[in-house]
Amino acid sequence: MSPPETKSPPVGYVHPGDGIQHVNYLGSDDHVHELWWNGAWHDTDLCTMTDAPTGAFDVPSGYVHLDGTQHVNYLGTDEHVHELWWNGAWHHNDLSVAAGAPAGVQATRVGRGYAHPGDRTQHVPYLGSDNHVHELWWDDGWHHNDLTAAAGALANVSGRVYGYVHPGDGTQHVNYRDASRHVHELWWDGDWHHNDLTAAAHAPANASGTAYGYVHPGEGTQHVNYFGTDDHVHELRWSGNWQHNDLTAAAHALNGNSFTDGPSGYAHPGDGTQHVLYIGSDFHVHELWWDGNWHHNDLSVAAGAHSLAFRTVFGYVHPGDGTQHVNYLDSSLHVQELWWNGPWHFNDLTLAAS
Repeated sequence: MSPPETKSPPVGYVHPGDGIQHVNYLGSDDHVHELWWNGAWHDTDLCTMTDAPTGAFDVPSGYVHLDGTQHVNYLGTDEHVHELWWNGAWHHNDLSVAAGAPAGVQATRVGRGYAHPGDRTQHVPYLGSDNHVHELWWDDGWHHNDLTAAAGALANVSGRVYGYVHPGDGTQHVNYRDASRHVHELWWDGDWHHNDLTAAAHAPANASGTAYGYVHPGEGTQHVNYFGTDDHVHELRWSGNWQHNDLTAAAHALNGNSFTDGPSGYAHPGDGTQHVLYIGSDFHVHELWWDGNWHHNDLSVAAGAHSLAFRTVFGYVHPGDGTQHVNYLDSSLHVQELWWNGPWHFNDLTLAAS
């Protein structure tokens, strides 16, 4: 049976223990699906497998915990945060109920979850109907925390929230944009704090869409990418203090597409390069990549892709073989992949898993 059409941008990750790749998406049946690879591509309906409730129009995404379990978080039609988790078999958990999250505050957008390697905790940030940033976190049981209140920040979130861990110092960071087009972070070093990154970096107040962050582990730097109102890809970079960089200008690249959510990035640990992905004004997938200087690459052209990209592009590195994988939703509502093992290649994962 063929996988259904896709309603959300696909988001992928690798399980380091077995080298299997997993790409999650919300199907036209409102079920959370995964396309998974163990030498060939397969499709699994995780909602049917676990008898889990259907998902709302959001982006399901997954991560791997240090104990080898997998966790895929999504927004349910009941406005709760749910997870589908694997320990050899797939299970369902209503995290809002498990954590005792406030019943009067609905989840409106669920950010990508992550594991904290230093203390083995898990964290799932989300935006509440009170316009606060919340998290559900686990340390052998699920708990709720209002991060906006804990950090003394204003309730001024606009759009999606996105979190990550800095493995070098164990800090946690949750990024978001406000209505005045500033990029903010709530960050943790034992306590939660607030920082206006736009002000700290003396950057223009021109952020649109979502601010996506990542860490370059080789250098210990942090990078938060977003689209500006000028349709350029901008970066706020931390190497002891926050600085601003216009990556589109630095790489002499094509403008981004204002109808898409924002640029996302990752570091390649094998060669120390950085990669920032976005959909261009030509609806191609583009990357800005760094090896000491910023360069531009049209990945759709490089891979010979024949479909246009929509929504948001996400990428990841397979640590076992050093390959790179970039997933996106195309105009036929298929999940597509551009993957690199020296040159770039194109693969229609929806067809491959049929």
